[in-house]
Amino acid sequence: MRMVFEALHAVFFALAAGGGFYTLFSLFCVLSPKAGTGKEKTKDRKQAKQPEFFRPLPPVSILKPLRGADYNLKENLSSFCRQDYSDYEVILGLRGAEDPAFGIAQEVKRMFPGRVRIITGHEDLGANMKVSNLYRLSQSAKYDLVAVSDSDMLVDRGYLETIVSEYMEKENTGLVTSLYRISRPVSAGAVFESLNIAVDFIPSVLVASVVERGISFGLGASMLFSRKRFEETGGFRAIADYLADDYQVGHRLSAMGHEVVLSKYIMEDVEGPMRFLAHLRHQLRWARTYRASRPKGYIGYGITHFFAYCLFLSVLWPGPLAFSALALAFFLRSAVGIAVNRRFIGRAGWNRWLFLLPVKDMLSFGVWLLSFAGRKVAWRGDIYTVTGTGELRRVI
Repeated sequence: MRMVFEALHAVFFALAAGGGFYTLFSLFCVLSPKAGTGKEKTKDRKQAKQPEFFRPLPPVSILKPLRGADYNLKENLSSFCRQDYSDYEVILGLRGAEDPAFGIAQEVKRMFPGRVRIITGHEDLGANMKVSNLYRLSQSAKYDLVAVSDSDMLVDRGYLETIVSEYMEKENTGLVTSLYRISRPVSAGAVFESLNIAVDFIPSVLVASVVERGISFGLGASMLFSRKRFEETGGFRAIADYLADDYQVGHRLSAMGHEVVLSKYIMEDVEGPMRFLAHLRHQLRWARTYRASRPKGYIGYGITHFFAYCLFLSVLWPGPLAFSALALAFFLRSAVGIAVNRRFIGRAGWNRWLFLLPVKDMLSFGVWLLSFAGRKVAWRGDIYTVTGTGELRRVI
């Protein structure tokens, strides 16, 4: 029994040490100037490095798949219609007029006549209804260059100019995608969601971009790509059964040899009064999606639970060393949060939520473990199972 106890001590010590090194490295990646701040003003963006020869920015079709009347939906959609950009259209897609978002879409269309189109109805290409919606929208788009963005995102007037300029910098760019933040959480669930994004998600993407010398996946907050290039990978029809459609878009373009660019533009996720249970369901869905999309990376992701391993050491083997490690874990995790806030969120009041990090970290560790216990996910009111390849199967 003693040997087992000593072996467990060695395992947790190694995990804590690995978690400490990962946390330090993630802090380095967040602080790296290459990470960008996401807070540059429109004037600064216009002074950014331009191509060697002048090329006017091409027209863009913004595709917004809708389902349900999300919190702040009217203002979110309107923000995409106020871009300081010469030629673009906004296409709103819904399954039918019975969707609660339909009335809001009509109101936005009246507010911006000639800018907005509404497309209803689509054939079901597969289990992912959003992909079927996007396929219909892409077929209706006037332009080859399309920007796809989730309905809960809010942008400023310089969004489109920024991401298109980044796309045009290199001939081989296949996708420009963006990180996102929740800078003003309005409920307990949204606070924990904001913390997860800030201290787990954003650093993990930056770490991946350094370790893998770039990223090979898309993020649903914002994706800009050529319809023609994407069709060469199989297009939306080829990913109609995948839950992580954003991941698949970037992964397939990258596999074709095109570069995936992580934009300096940071999207604002306007999360409403999310219930705490809804937050946990969302985290479990994300975890099982990540597990299916990047299985090896997801197992390695277990090393990130630095605080949890230090807490286990403190409980099972109490002593000055273990308690010091626990205090160090909280300090370093808080430092990551402060650095992310400074570079990507930019709201002084946000730091006050960092005292909840121990609770969030233990919940995240629990979700990570639970993600291996099943494959069911709840998404937009439906229940699915996720296969080992990341495909969806509706639960009848």
